[in-house]
Amino acid sequence: MDDAKEQQERLQTVKHLFNGLQDPVLGVDGEGNLQFFNGAALRLWGGAATAGEGLPLSALFDSESGSALGALCAKGFEGVGESSVSLKGGRKMSFSVSQLVGGMAFVVLRDNSRREHLEEELRDARRMASVGRLAAEIAHEINNPLAVIQGRLEMLRAIPDMDAAKRERHLDIVDQHSKRVARIVQNLQIFARPRKPEPEQLSLLDTVSQSIDNLGRRLERVQLVLDIPPEATIYADAELLALVWENLLVSTANIMGSGVALGVNAITDETGSSRVRIVCEAGGWPEELLGELRSPYSGGSYRVDPGRGLALAISWGIVQDHGGWMTAENEATGGASIEAYFPGPVASTEAAFSAVGAKPGWDVLVVDDDEVMAETVAWMLHSLGHRATAVHSAEDALARLDHTAFDVVLSDQRLPGMNGEAMLALIQSQWPDMASRTILTSGLLHRPRPGQVYLQKPFSSAQLKAVFEKIQ
Repeated sequence: MDDAKEQQERLQTVKHLFNGLQDPVLGVDGEGNLQFFNGAALRLWGGAATAGEGLPLSALFDSESGSALGALCAKGFEGVGESSVSLKGGRKMSFSVSQLVGGMAFVVLRDNSRREHLEEELRDARRMASVGRLAAEIAHEINNPLAVIQGRLEMLRAIPDMDAAKRERHLDIVDQHSKRVARIVQNLQIFARPRKPEPEQLSLLDTVSQSIDNLGRRLERVQLVLDIPPEATIYADAELLALVWENLLVSTANIMGSGVALGVNAITDETGSSRVRIVCEAGGWPEELLGELRSPYSGGSYRVDPGRGLALAISWGIVQDHGGWMTAENEATGGASIEAYFPGPVASTEAAFSAVGAKPGWDVLVVDDDEVMAETVAWMLHSLGHRATAVHSAEDALARLDHTAFDVVLSDQRLPGMNGEAMLALIQSQWPDMASRTILTSGLLHRPRPGQVYLQKPFSSAQLKAVFEKIQ
């Protein structure tokens, strides 16, 4: 009796302390039912709190948040939640859980709206700073061809009786530089308002050859060598694909010297998937590009080059929207290459994962050493209806998998210690049921091993959703 009385007194002390907090606090019994509201919780929920005693936790939250939070409390979870929970009206709150006395769990909630507002203002400030840098670079990139166009037109007007062959040459130059400006503008349009690809079966050789014709003089100083089977096809959006080839060819030509061979070779497989590799014999990609090719809006400190950085970022996004990947590297023997993979119609429509049964909301283990990135991915997953647990190393992920079941593991490639791809291979070996339920991400231009589902950073919620839809 004395123990029971002492425990009751401790419980009352804890409730008294929680009543003094400005954040809402809920007390939940071992069955997940509401037993306590502090003053802040009563102010937040009003009459719903008064009527909620004895009801399940889900009575105050949206169905998914309520059931997930109730399950955490029932399992004895303690600590800070790695994602937000949503009230019935949609308001998002962060939370922490303490298991204190009498078998009761206390859930402390904190309104995220102010923090999210400040973070949004910070993102806007960074975005506008990046836009300013981007605008300056775009102005420089466009001014050059505009100056050429203006100068050639003045020349044509000044010499009305110019020889026909010379006139044709000047008109060709005007045409080529006009197309150069048009491509920059098209990149910006795709960047500002990306559209969903409408893929169709296309002749791979024809699409590359047409892009080479469109580029004209911009490729005159290099020696083009095409190794593309005439029968090879590619499953892609014709307009977007043309922009990818032009961007990749020009970007590669820009790092080469005059007269150097520029090779384009391709292979396809039985699913209709295509891998196109563009190789130059001499030249190299800058280290900042190989280190991390980021969107110009990401607030990066290095100089944005619309002729290379923006072009490759746009191409990367287009390829990823097709369900493929893109990578670049400097060859050990000299020269450089860039490669794009487009899945065929079979690979695009069939599940990239073995079926694990469609169900609302999976438990996802997110592995990323960047805590902010891990939190961002966890938020994306939560917004898509999944539950996320974040860890920051491969070793921590493997330890967590030893005692917790997850439906999917999503990992960054670059981690301290064991890298992400090695960790996923180990997971697939130790837990065969996870073999087809791992996702690798990277901010690098990384070539994943065959069969590995891959998502290149930066990715949007829509791109993440598309990957998870394949599981279903």
